[in-house]
Amino acid sequence: MLCAEGFSSLLNDAEMNGRIQGVSICAGAPSITHLLFADDSLLLLKANDGNATHLRHVLQIYEICSGQKINKEKSFIVSSKNTQPQAKRRFMEILDLTQESMNERYLGLPVYMGRSKASVFGYLKERVWKRIQGWKEKLLSKAGKETLIKGVAQSIPSYAMSCFDLTKSLCDEMGKMTCRYWWAQQDKENKMHWVSWEKMCRRKEEGGLGYRDLHLF
Repeated sequence: MLCAEGFSSLLNDAEMNGRIQGVSICAGAPSITHLLFADDSLLLLKANDGNATHLRHVLQIYEICSGQKINKEKSFIVSSKNTQPQAKRRFMEILDLTQESMNERYLGLPVYMGRSKASVFGYLKERVWKRIQGWKEKLLSKAGKETLIKGVAQSIPSYAMSCFDLTKSLCDEMGKMTCRYWWAQQDKENKMHWVSWEKMCRRKEEGGLGYRDLHLF
């Protein structure tokens, strides 16, 4: 904990003295230079030679004072799509980094947000579908189906929904998948839906089954 506080102090001091520049989410917002989460350190800087040089100096001081060494093999850079290739390449050379992250998600959440939320969060629908496909309808009672839907299928998107606003169409598609699973009797066999999904999402006191309307939730 002391090492994390010391590293944070070094970065704050460098920013206050104008040696490094953080990133602001909009005009007039405070800049952010770093986020420390568990055993990860996320550094947010503008990609230029000055920031890279001073950051390297801060890291060297941290290594000397803490006795710890930065593992550059596990370090990587993630840049904005607007970053010039030359600036990104120079930034990596100064910090002696060789890896550029190509991962679409970090800690289970999207790294980049494009214009189409449906494509960005399409993995949630796939995860729900894979879970549902692994359950054998004919071997489960209605109570078992209800427990699996509420405890597993409808809990999968909760983590992403705590940080992002999912589109109504995506929520409706996940709702339709769980609804089809509820009424199905055999694998890949569709049955008539005797009650609408909207009614099934009502509380049991109101005649429903208490399923979660993901978009309202």
